[in-house]
Amino acid sequence: MMNIKWVLIGEVAAPQGNRGEIKVIPHTEFPERFQEMDKVRLFTERDEEPRRILEVEGCRFHKGAVILKLKDVDSIDAAEELRGMFIKVSKDEVVPLPEGSYYIFELVGLECVTTTGMSLGRITDVLQTGANDVYVVKPNPGVTKLSELLIPAVNEVVLDINLEKGQVLIELMDGLLD
Repeated sequence: MMNIKWVLIGEVAAPQGNRGEIKVIPHTEFPERFQEMDKVRLFTERDEEPRRILEVEGCRFHKGAVILKLKDVDSIDAAEELRGMFIKVSKDEVVPLPEGSYYIFELVGLECVTTTGMSLGRITDVLQTGANDVYVVKPNPGVTKLSELLIPAVNEVVLDINLEKGQVLIELMDGLLD
């Protein structure tokens, strides 16, 4: 499993209005969480730690975006400086999911093992297709000639996810390794 410290929940898209508000595109299934935040941690793409931590003075929603008013950001120019920055929360602050549901960051890095004990490789990404998620797996040497495996995250294929062991138990489908 990857050792994730920070989880992306939004991206600053642009200033909103002329009083320093910012428009945030939420990257979370729980955008209402912004209303409960007293501060935001802002990162650039390469930052491993927050570049800026600012107090939240106000939050509202507009056309699918989150509009935030941050302390000491009082002009269009000050808001423009935040454009393109990412808002993240610590891994411990993510909204708890129901039993059997997982965040992508929890799945990336897990080893996929078949019911016969064969290690297929590790999950590198999760595609969200609408119908069901698909696990992208970088296969171990000798498993297949394919550069990646696409494993549908459906109950008939994914039998168990064990975060403690770092494994996903897979029922191998015909044609999966071809």
